[in-house]
Amino acid sequence: MFIQPRGHSSASEAGEDRLVVCDCETLGLCVRALAPFAAGEVLDRFNGEVSADLLQHSLQVSPGMHVHDTRFVGYLSHGCEPNCRLDMERFELVALSDIDAGEVLAIDYAATEDVLYRQFACHCAAQHCRAWITGRAENANEEGRRFLDGQAKPLKS
Repeated sequence: MFIQPRGHSSASEAGEDRLVVCDCETLGLCVRALAPFAAGEVLDRFNGEVSADLLQHSLQVSPGMHVHDTRFVGYLSHGCEPNCRLDMERFELVALSDIDAGEVLAIDYAATEDVLYRQFACHCAAQHCRAWITGRAENANEEGRRFLDGQAKPLKS
């Protein structure tokens, strides 16, 4: 099943020439803004193939259903204090804060995903970084529990 954003016949009109997928040495594939965006602005209206397949670059659109083969949003980075959010009703990428040209776009994966394709350690450096990223409906797996145990700070006496 292929989806289109509501009220739009051209799927990529919002992100065309304003976003780019990059291969960054520290992040891997990511999306950068090519122009500045104001908080609340729509950066992209996305579409893609919807199926029950949970893939590395898919996004959950409803319980058990995921969109993949999107132009940009499947390559968004994770941030515990993200600069963007996904509106899965309108199929839009929306700026949460002002974004400068060249800035890497990040969403909180737990905001849309019940279960991640793969859990991972986070190094986003946000003040409230969760350190280990899971979907909103799953607990840290064994690797995550070990990682988090190693990150535990000693109790103050």
